[in-house]
Amino acid sequence: MLRLITALSVAILTVSLFLPLFAEAPVPVKDVAPLEDLVFEVNARIAELDESLATQKKYEDLKEDDVRRAFGVLACLGQAIAEHASAEETDIAGPALRDAALSFSLESSHAQAKEALAGLKRAQSGEAGSAVVDSDWAKLINMHPMMEEIEVRSGKLVRVIRRPRGKPDETAHTSTLAVLALAMMADTHEVKDEADIPAWKEMSAEYQQLMTKLSTAIRKKDRGAAGKLLIQATESCERCHDKFRE
Repeated sequence: MLRLITALSVAILTVSLFLPLFAEAPVPVKDVAPLEDLVFEVNARIAELDESLATQKKYEDLKEDDVRRAFGVLACLGQAIAEHASAEETDIAGPALRDAALSFSLESSHAQAKEALAGLKRAQSGEAGSAVVDSDWAKLINMHPMMEEIEVRSGKLVRVIRRPRGKPDETAHTSTLAVLALAMMADTHEVKDEADIPAWKEMSAEYQQLMTKLSTAIRKKDRGAAGKLLIQATESCERCHDKFRE
C-alpha cells in the first residue's frame, strides 16, 4: 500500500509539472479599479470596434493599430471583470469577453474579426458560453500594443487633468491603464536578465498604484493631486524604459 501511495504521489507531481499554471492578477482587481470603470471601457471599446470593422477597407487601415489595441485591451478587461469581487453586478461575462478578444490576431480576415466582435457582443450581453475564469495574465496582450495604448492614454490624460470633471470617460483611462499594468507585471519576457525580474515587477506595480491613485484624484476633481500623480507616472515609465529598453 505504501508503495502504491508513493507511486501515485510521484505520478500526480509529474503530471502537475506539465500542466499550465494560471494565476490570478498579481494584485486583487478590486484594489486596482472599480467595476463601473471597466464596464464603461468595455462598452466604449466594443462601440469603437463596430466602427473600425464597418468596412473591409477601414479594417485593413486600422487592423495593425487601433483594432489590435482594442482587442488586446478587451482581453485584459475581460479577465479583470472575471476576477473582480463585484463581477456579479454586471451582465458582462468576463471570461467569455476575454476569449472572444483573444480569438483575434493580425492574421484574422475581416470576416474573422467580425466574428470575434460578435463574440464580444455576446459576452457583453451576458452569454458566458464555456469560458473559465482562470487565464494567464502574461498572455492577454502583446507588449508592443500595450505600450502604444499607454502612450495614447497618457496623452489623453494630460487634457483630462487640466480640468477634471470626475466623469467615467475620464477615470476609464486611468483604470484601464491600471489593469494593463497587471498584464505588464505578469509578462516578464522582455526582461533579458532573470535577476532583473523583481525590478520589472516592482516598476509595473508602481505604475499600477499611481494609475489607481490618479483615478481617485480625477474622481475627486483634485487637479493638483492629479497633475502630480501623472508626473510621477511619467517618471516611472521613463525609469523603466531607461533600464529595460534596448
